[in-house]
Amino acid sequence: MTHKNSLSRLVLFIFVGLILGGILSEALGALFGELGVLLNAGGYDNSVHHIFTAAAEYSIGFPGKAEPVVIDLYLIKFALGFSFKVNLLSAAGMFIAIYIMKWSGER
Repeated sequence: MTHKNSLSRLVLFIFVGLILGGILSEALGALFGELGVLLNAGGYDNSVHHIFTAAAEYSIGFPGKAEPVVIDLYLIKFALGFSFKVNLLSAAGMFIAIYIMKWSGER
């Protein structure tokens, strides 16, 4: 990897793509949900809304939306946990961000 395509730059582009794709997915899901209500096309939770908002969720330390794993050392208490949610447009945003990063370096 060159200086322009470093690992930290790749990670930054991936996270930005995931975040922007997730925001766009939630916005489009809300828009199509409201359109489903207005057009009497299955209500708010219609199939198009579900396509945009359905996500695969992975978590470590959060078993079934419970409290995170807590390590109590009397003096210091740590709460450990990590959750990752990927939907259709966040994955697409990640790939688009990687593609943009590939072509944004010096020529």
